[in-house]
Amino acid sequence: KQWYQRRVRAPWRTLPLMFGMAAFAFEGAGVVIPTESSMKQPEKFNKVLVFVLVCATFMYIAFGVLLYLAFGPQTGLSTGQITENLEQFANHRADKAFWHFIQSLVRFCLVAGIGMSVTVQLIVVLDIFEKELFKPGRLSTNNIYWKENIIRGFVTLIGLALAASGLSFGHMVSLTGAFSGTLMQFIFPCACYLKCFEGELSTVYKIAVWGMAVVGGIFGALATYVTLVEIFS
Repeated sequence: KQWYQRRVRAPWRTLPLMFGMAAFAFEGAGVVIPTESSMKQPEKFNKVLVFVLVCATFMYIAFGVLLYLAFGPQTGLSTGQITENLEQFANHRADKAFWHFIQSLVRFCLVAGIGMSVTVQLIVVLDIFEKELFKPGRLSTNNIYWKENIIRGFVTLIGLALAASGLSFGHMVSLTGAFSGTLMQFIFPCACYLKCFEGELSTVYKIAVWGMAVVGGIFGALATYVTLVEIFS
């Protein structure tokens, strides 16, 4: 079909998967505070954050729409990755070598982007985990440098094992976003906000915050369930 003949209506059953992927795509709770604290002018952080979110949203939407217009329902059909479509596209071109190079370049950028972003987010998580682990009365701080690197290496091996498990990339992203992304973006922030400003918020404001937490929790649970069903079906 031509691009203008593409079906633009997706099945409703894919909505929870979309929620999980969106939660993963916008996950950045672990780097918000370090980013603000490292800014030369932290008072401009809110403006920078809004600008980045608007640009990211536009790019996510534009990228998805353009790819669907190009490849239709076959977009990332079996593995959930656009690189699969690029390979099929390259095999039907006269200049295969060039398009296979583009495919390899896209894969490299994808791996580099995920690797760098996840590493930055894990710095905060591992730092908190290691501080708790090496508190007095727990693990000894002797040779702490090597112990910390062993822990980080173990976390890396877990990630490699998941990557090699054969899970669809789309399902892995959706599951991560639906479970951890929902907790970090909807549940924990709302709970902390209500606790920190207890007694200062109006009833309407409390209802709005509780509504955000409840809606996020429901969609997160539903997305987690649907993704697990898709994985094991």
